[in-house]
Amino acid sequence: MTEITFRTAETADRAAILDLNVRVFGRSDEADIVSRLEADGDALLQLVAVMETDIVGHILFYAIRIEGRTRAVGLGPMSVNPWAQRSGIGSGLVHYGLRHLQDGGVGLVFVLGHPAYYPRFGFSEATAAAFIAPWKGPQFMAVRLRHGPPSAGRLQFPSAFGV
Repeated sequence: MTEITFRTAETADRAAILDLNVRVFGRSDEADIVSRLEADGDALLQLVAVMETDIVGHILFYAIRIEGRTRAVGLGPMSVNPWAQRSGIGSGLVHYGLRHLQDGGVGLVFVLGHPAYYPRFGFSEATAAAFIAPWKGPQFMAVRLRHGPPSAGRLQFPSAFGV
């Protein structure tokens, strides 16, 4: 496989990111979430994986409020071109993003995702369990990147998620 480069998404990447999300998920819901998070100012960090000149992966991190204050980050959506899946691109995006967030002082990241995939990055249901959220169960996980963030509280997600 050709070398993959991970970098911060740029304005010029927007159409390719939205197209990738539609192709990966087979519907526009995730692309609509990306657009809404951007429009509402809730997108904190977007990264892309680039192969030659093509965007083959994308991940978005957004602000989550705990008890009304921005104190955590959410991961998603994340997409990898179907022909490039299972090649480490998704893992690379998650690792790169979590390092960037940790370096920026973020202490807590939540994800609603596959319970067999995200624990390899430190996410666990147990870390998320003490928080009041629209979701519970093995798909709702969190990872602590540093000590100090709240260990419980009501989570408020951006309106892009409709919760």
